[in-house]
Amino acid sequence: MISVGLCTYNSEKYLPEQLETIIHQTLRVNEIVVIDDASTDQTIGILNDYANRYPDLFRIIRNEKNRGARKNFERALAETKGEIIFLSDHDDCWLPGKVEKVVAYFNTHPQDKVVFTNAVFMDENSAKLPATLWDVVGFTAEVRAHVQTKDDLLRYLLKHGRIVTGATLALKKDSLGQILPFRLVHKIWHDAWIALVAANAKMLGYIEEPLIRYRVHSRQQVGWGYMQKINSIIAGNNPVPDLQRKEMRGEIGNEELIQLIHVRRKRVRLVKRLSRYIKVDPVINTEILQERKASEKAFSRAKSLPVRLLESFRKMFK
Repeated sequence: MISVGLCTYNSEKYLPEQLETIIHQTLRVNEIVVIDDASTDQTIGILNDYANRYPDLFRIIRNEKNRGARKNFERALAETKGEIIFLSDHDDCWLPGKVEKVVAYFNTHPQDKVVFTNAVFMDENSAKLPATLWDVVGFTAEVRAHVQTKDDLLRYLLKHGRIVTGATLALKKDSLGQILPFRLVHKIWHDAWIALVAANAKMLGYIEEPLIRYRVHSRQQVGWGYMQKINSIIAGNNPVPDLQRKEMRGEIGNEELIQLIHVRRKRVRLVKRLSRYIKVDPVINTEILQERKASEKAFSRAKSLPVRLLESFRKMFK
């Protein structure tokens, strides 16, 4: 059985297009569980119309008050019955073979219980934009060349942040015991939690092919901020920061160690927070601690009195 967990809120403008692309997949889904977050427009009417047309497919749950995306997706996962569950936003579009390709991936990668994919962008009018989701979040081919193992993937998520977007996620039902309930909800998004838990359990995989069209529009929580990055990519800029690239390649000198101090402190704090709920891979945990110590040492040395005096003399005699 294949399920979809779809969350809606005031979705009347884009919802029909999204529903059509879910319903008419090359491999049909068996269940669409919708959590509506107290919409005030015509969203419920649209959903009821589809439920009447496909009575065995839809189950609609309406919140009495707004609960937010994290709680809604948490409930969507809990309510679905399928062995494979797809998460879906209300304003994107699925490409026709999405379900078929994800199911095939799970069949050929039995160790993976969670998978995320790439996406292409489209604007408010469904016109394609010239960048992919992974370009924008910095999960480029150059970066992926450094992510060869499950440990590499966990390491990258802990060090460099959010590359997994919930609208591209699919999960096996038997992964939910480790993933639910969502934790750290005031610190990270639900998709980041899912990705970190799955990667730590060595059960996260990815498909490089874009399988959805991700809509960028002004009413989104995160998507509209992508436009600046898309424009930067169009202008020919590399979306991966130079400092990150140097760190990945092991080209870190004293100056880079100092520049990384705040980033490395944040990584340690993230691992500590995660460790309240999951046992973070001890090797990678130790690695992150040691990297912070290296930056702290370089920073302390740079701020020491002899070093500051030496720098002053150098400036005087330039």
